[in-house]
Amino acid sequence: MPLPRRLFREFAGVIRRNRTFFLSGHRNPDADTVGSELALASLLKRLGKRVDIYNAEPPPRNLGFLAGIGRIRAARKVSRAYDAAVIFECFDAGRMGNIIDLETQAGTVVNVDHHRHHSNFGDLNLIDPLASSNSEQLIGLFREMRLDILPNEAAALYAGIMTDTGRFRHSNTNDRTLSAAAQLAARGADPNLIWEKIDGTRRLPALRLLGRVLSVLEISSKGRIAFAALSRRDFKRCGADDEDTEEIVNYGLEVPTVLVSILVREAAPGVVKASLRSRRGVDVCRLAQKFGGGGHKYASGCKLETSLDRAGRLLLAAARGIL
Repeated sequence: MPLPRRLFREFAGVIRRNRTFFLSGHRNPDADTVGSELALASLLKRLGKRVDIYNAEPPPRNLGFLAGIGRIRAARKVSRAYDAAVIFECFDAGRMGNIIDLETQAGTVVNVDHHRHHSNFGDLNLIDPLASSNSEQLIGLFREMRLDILPNEAAALYAGIMTDTGRFRHSNTNDRTLSAAAQLAARGADPNLIWEKIDGTRRLPALRLLGRVLSVLEISSKGRIAFAALSRRDFKRCGADDEDTEEIVNYGLEVPTVLVSILVREAAPGVVKASLRSRRGVDVCRLAQKFGGGGHKYASGCKLETSLDRAGRLLLAAARGIL
């Protein structure tokens, strides 16, 4: 069931009553966070509001084609106060990187999330675990405010939906999702162009990194777990960075028997990031939560403060425990 219309009415009320807005989302923002920020910022600007968008890290390179992307700034800390803050896809302020103190720097906090693992930290909480993405949720706000979605807004929201559904392949793709995507295409989003910009091209270092992952991919637990690890040396040899790992973890699931795919990469000495993917009822969100992470049933992640080898052993043991 979609969110009650009452929540979108309250969200619209927050927008009408306030003048200055702070928008942010989770660390290492993805297309859903960025698309939601850009679409909402555009709506707010149309209404004469002052809007700042800050994230702890810059947007991914492959989203550089989206209109307004230059308005998103990266910051460790924001000192200004705002009438309202809208936070996307965060369990709490820590997931945002604590770049603002929501208690003292925001008059009203709106928490928009679609993850199963969430909290109601906002004054208004729009939580819909059945939605494919925040981008899908925001269509309801445009409808409530009786504002047409402009082509630039449609493109931003379509990018968020497309990526968060694994290009309409994941189990969070349903009739609501496809209807939303069709609405956005009718409003000016170009599905082919958006796919080409986000997925149709890769940097050469990213292709080299993919080759490295495929060359070291291991299959265990009677064919049910795929595992690969990337060291800092691997990144250096390929001339790649962490952003180049986007979607690589999904290749493990192309092996017919695999139910869980794990990609671990050394982010810094003693710090390991893990991407987890699954299918056929296996819940990797449970796995991620064991290590302080979270996400979706079939797509989650976590960070471990240990060596690359030990992180791999811990995750493999935990993965065997959920199969």
